[in-house]
Amino acid sequence: MKKKLFLIMVAALAFIGCTKQDSVSVAHNELGKFYSYSTVDWARIDTLYYRPYNCEWSEDIRAQIAHNFPFEYTSMYWHRLQNAKTYLHQQTLPLRIGASDEFIEQLNRTEAALDSVFVRIVSQEYYMRIFVDCYEEIMPQEVTTCFEQ
Repeated sequence: MKKKLFLIMVAALAFIGCTKQDSVSVAHNELGKFYSYSTVDWARIDTLYYRPYNCEWSEDIRAQIAHNFPFEYTSMYWHRLQNAKTYLHQQTLPLRIGASDEFIEQLNRTEAALDSVFVRIVSQEYYMRIFVDCYEEIMPQEVTTCFEQ
């Protein structure tokens, strides 16, 4: 009986270990997807979270919005990037478990970089590829730094 209980416990621990390892692998994959604009599923990100007050950025951010930047795009970009920030945080939670303080800080900086993308976009004159260009200027370096940790 004790031998069977021991074998069940070993099997359960092995299963838990695999599950944790699998969730860490998924988290790394999700983080890696944020490296490039083209690898993020923006259509899905846009629909993940309902944000009824999706233009509630801070006064600091509001002060950086160019006066002639189209308002309908500011709210769309804010919603998209806040959804991406929330999704990135949720998907990288397994990476935070037992991680070093430096790595956790880098994950936090990577999430905050999505706010930087928004500010970079809305602080200049609007053009068609502005979202893509600003995203590609900021996010690849932040994600790369996470993988270097």
